Amino acid sequence: MRTLPDLLRERIAATPQGEAYRHYDRAAGRWESLAWGEFCVRVGRWQHALAAEALPAGSRIAILARSSVEHVCLDQAALALGHVPVPLHAIDNPESIAYILADSGAALLLVESEQRWGVLASLRGRFPQLKRVICLEPPERTDALAAEDWLARAAGAEAPPPAPPRPESLAAIVYTSGTTGRPKGVMLTHRNVVSNVEALLQSVAVRTYDLFLSFLPLSHTFERTVGYYLPIAAGACVAYARSVQELPQDLREVRPTILVSVPRIYERVYARLQESAVARLGWFDWLVARRVRAQLGGRLRFAITGGAPMPLAVARRFLGLGVELLQGYGMTEASPVVSSNLPGDNDPETVGRPIPGVEVRIGGNDELLVRGPNVMQGYLNRPEDTARAVEDGWLHTGDQAELRGGRIAIKGRIKDIIVTSTGEKIAPADLEIAITGDPLFAQAIVIGENRPFLAALVVLDFKRWEREARALGLEPRETNSLDAPQARQMALGRIRKAVAAFPAYAAPRAVWCALEPWTVDNGLITPTLKLKRTAIEERFAKQVSAIYERR
Repeated sequence: MRTLPDLLRERIAATPQGEAYRHYDRAAGRWESLAWGEFCVRVGRWQHALAAEALPAGSRIAILARSSVEHVCLDQAALALGHVPVPLHAIDNPESIAYILADSGAALLLVESEQRWGVLASLRGRFPQLKRVICLEPPERTDALAAEDWLARAAGAEAPPPAPPRPESLAAIVYTSGTTGRPKGVMLTHRNVVSNVEALLQSVAVRTYDLFLSFLPLSHTFERTVGYYLPIAAGACVAYARSVQELPQDLREVRPTILVSVPRIYERVYARLQESAVARLGWFDWLVARRVRAQLGGRLRFAITGGAPMPLAVARRFLGLGVELLQGYGMTEASPVVSSNLPGDNDPETVGRPIPGVEVRIGGNDELLVRGPNVMQGYLNRPEDTARAVEDGWLHTGDQAELRGGRIAIKGRIKDIIVTSTGEKIAPADLEIAITGDPLFAQAIVIGENRPFLAALVVLDFKRWEREARALGLEPRETNSLDAPQARQMALGRIRKAVAAFPAYAAPRAVWCALEPWTVDNGLITPTLKLKRTAIEERFAKQVSAIYERR
């Protein structure tokens, strides 16, 4: 069984002149390319500097930086030396990061900027095992070292020989952004990740001429496996987007052939289409399809989506426009891919068939169980949680599913099932997807546990609310306008229209509207953009009580 450093060595030997990475040089105002042979030299510098730290094999190397060539250089250096990368969410809050640094026992930390480290430095007493802090931007603080200085200082120094990893060695500790409680460190081995990459290579034709545009964080296992290690194995190039805000321009300039994304990106494009004059007329011709494909670069062979459920209407619209949108299913604990639709074998009502080497079955309460070489070693420092998650080799996903002719159809999260006081059982995630399909609603959560009916808490898109408010004779910036009867009636009417395909008992009968987004910083969503249901209900307990008192 190969390890991740083996994949890189084989790639460099096979196509040293092939394009490996592309990044935007803001100073020069242009995209710069890096061949596999050049990347090898860069990784060598980072490996030498890291080896000079003389850390024991298996040390945790934390990376709190955007997806970039520097990020992957340190990742590869750590893996080659037998260390364990701990990727951190760049937008996570300091308290959570401090907890992860302490729980993982991180010995070295790479941060984006001095400002980012400055916030964490005040919490340093919580993670005493941290020995070195490296900043990509030159810092003024004396407790951190600029990356270039760190690399230069080690250039002439002797370094101990590496302790290369074995297939059963840890390849990463990836912390799941739990919607309740502290995040759990998922321990993934080289065998776990490489088996997932090899299975994907058997399933999806990725070629050396392919070009990925990467904009998801490398702290996300979906991006690590599918958007980082898979291109190495296939010899494809990865271009790192400048920012999410500049993504539309990057798509047009880079012109990727493969796109790896979460559903939200496609939902935004879909929302713009729904508001266009052509959409209101109810038809699309080849000119519209060509325009949409051009917005995605014009060369897209297929787009892969995962990390969250894809609304069926969105998937069908893209397929109708000639964009091969492939929905898959996975979780961090499975390295992460379990199943995927494929070009020519694509059913958007499902998440496809299990990838080679992965077994699935339906357990009690219709729970999807997964077994294979991709299933994690366990949760760091949490043997009881590990024992509950994996029994006899079968990973409990927590998702309800059914098998349809070998395909997997996800029905919802077991934990997220709402049981009303009338005994109805509803999966809120499906309703929330339907509600946010209306571009007025930027975010939505459905509540109703032990209540007589469902209600929705929603965050409105301000520009669209502005138009609606003025049409209702309201001042959009006044807080009390959101609670005006005509505003609630308008929002509830649009929600009912959005969920018209659901049973009558599943339609929310009340709504509370807000304009302030739920973010990682205010503690209401996770870094992977999942809703923290308990936190939201607790934060707005007064408003929730008012909803049910009014009824």
